[in-house]
Amino acid sequence: MQYEKGLVLLGSMGALSLMTILSVVIGRIFHSVPAQFQINLPLGEYAAVTLLMFFGLKSLKTVWDLPTNVVKVDEKSPELGEYVEAEELVKKKMAKWLTNPLEIIWKSFNLVFFAE
Repeated sequence: MQYEKGLVLLGSMGALSLMTILSVVIGRIFHSVPAQFQINLPLGEYAAVTLLMFFGLKSLKTVWDLPTNVVKVDEKSPELGEYVEAEELVKKKMAKWLTNPLEIIWKSFNLVFFAE
């Protein structure tokens, strides 16, 4: 476990609470549209289904286009050197832990908020 559970939970709960408040505000705004601008066609539902199908099919196409063959890497190949270098860089970046509790809360808040 990288960070304290309570701090991560607090940041995540804050992000989800803010998303809930924003959703309620947007919903109230859309329901307060005057009657002459309202239509009987459920555009919101159609838009949701269209976006879901678009991103679902896009994800399936991306997976379908991935190469299936596995390339063996020789020990003398330049790709192995790049791999080792990248691995060292990731280890170096992961070694920098956040120690300030506010930084941990802010980081988990941002990750959850922008993922939603």
